[in-house]
Amino acid sequence: MRAKVAVVVSAALVLGLAAGCGIGRSGGADGAEEAGGAAEDKDEHEVVRVLGHAQLRHAELGPREVPGFVVERASASTAGHGLPSTDSRECRPLVVALGSQPQPAPVASVVNTFAKATREQGFQGLLGTIRVSTYAGDGARSTLRALRSAAEDCAGGFAMKTGEGQPQRFEAVRALPAPRLGDEAMAYRLVNAAERAPSLVTVVRTGATLSMFFATHLSDPGAVEIPPALLAAQVAKVEALQRAERPPTAPPPHAGPGAGPGEGGEAGDGENDGDGVE
Repeated sequence: MRAKVAVVVSAALVLGLAAGCGIGRSGGADGAEEAGGAAEDKDEHEVVRVLGHAQLRHAELGPREVPGFVVERASASTAGHGLPSTDSRECRPLVVALGSQPQPAPVASVVNTFAKATREQGFQGLLGTIRVSTYAGDGARSTLRALRSAAEDCAGGFAMKTGEGQPQRFEAVRALPAPRLGDEAMAYRLVNAAERAPSLVTVVRTGATLSMFFATHLSDPGAVEIPPALLAAQVAKVEALQRAERPPTAPPPHAGPGAGPGEGGEAGDGENDGDGVE
């Protein structure tokens, strides 16, 4: 069943689901913000650690770490192909987030796919991606700030082209309740004009690291969600690395080879495998 889920996830994302045809929903989780789509920035009193690629491997969820879900490693391009474009300057942060070349470029990134599946019932239609990226300087904070501003400015929707040059239009951008996780968080819904399916994104900042979640539901658009259990588990692993007195300097023994820098062009894939910067 695991191999079957991997094929379904890969096929769906290659078809553009992660680039705007049904990205998941965050909302309804315990502790979510009531309004505004953004949790307030918390005071940060500890040293912010910039994690290297090898260290981020330790933040990846295990294949069955969250009950009811299958998690698998993926290449950078799985989170969205290339660099999408738009003529709308104020909406550009939303568009760039749907590709595989974040701007500003992170120091390192890891990408995983997830799917809701059980041994008894198999694949249940819900799937998506998790992209964890660490940034130098103010990169993580400024990226989230730009996304928040773009979500407000582009409430009436926008047109774009995917990384492959395919035209696409979203007729609305709607803020969603943000989870009370990390130092700050936001969530928003993109309404796709063609497929009539919602596309939703949740972003959580933990120090210099962003955890970005995308999801879709292949059979029931009304059932899409970014599962609270996955959100909490992923952010907890990033926080553990941030707090570690002696963070790991080598990838975990179970980690396979990373995607090369030519695969999607996302900074950090297969690079900077040494210590992070504090």
